[in-house]
Amino acid sequence: MYWKKDSKRGDLELERIWCMVLGYAFGCIQTAYIVGRLTKHIDIRDYGSGNSGATNAIRVLGTRVGLACMAGDILKGIAAMIVAALIFGYDQKHLLLFTGVGAVLGHNFPFYMGFRGGKGVAVTIGIMACMDWRIVLIAGVPALLALAVTKYMSIASLLFVTIFPLCTAVFYLGGPHGVEILLLSLFFTVMIYWRHRANIQRLLAGTERKMGQRNESGSDGMRQLGHGIIHSIV
Repeated sequence: MYWKKDSKRGDLELERIWCMVLGYAFGCIQTAYIVGRLTKHIDIRDYGSGNSGATNAIRVLGTRVGLACMAGDILKGIAAMIVAALIFGYDQKHLLLFTGVGAVLGHNFPFYMGFRGGKGVAVTIGIMACMDWRIVLIAGVPALLALAVTKYMSIASLLFVTIFPLCTAVFYLGGPHGVEILLLSLFFTVMIYWRHRANIQRLLAGTERKMGQRNESGSDGMRQLGHGIIHSIV
């Protein structure tokens, strides 16, 4: 009897591990890095803010290409969640979030890129959209308003992930695996705040760049890209 209980507990733990492995595999698909290599023959992490996220792609590769990269990152989060839902069931929200955790870790720390990836915001949007569309609406509207008013993508991103665990607490805390779901949602918040720590410091110092704003020192992504192309030609 005790063996059966231990065996069942072990199976549940394995499910969580496999979900994270599955998510990590999807997260390692570095959209901005791949697009940068294919279109400009560059490593996008050598330009702009130095990461392979969608915001840096917008700065370095241009708005259209950057938004396409953002869509790709959102879609890989959705794809990971769909595969997990097909395997374990859509009602297993905690397992879906374990998959999401793996996807963010894969996006932020891809093993084949020296664990230097993005910040995980776009992937988190896809994860939240698959888990519960209500959360995306509740968190997305104020985040978009904050972006429209302040022009700071970092503020919008931080506001978005701050609302995430509040919503999971309201919608899921009293249900099955409620505490686990809340703790997992807090992971996304903590991870994205940590990945934005330099942005937070610049916001406090008043030196954070707004969307569409070029760096006066001439070190913005597009200018760096131009220098890189010239060097490659010469």
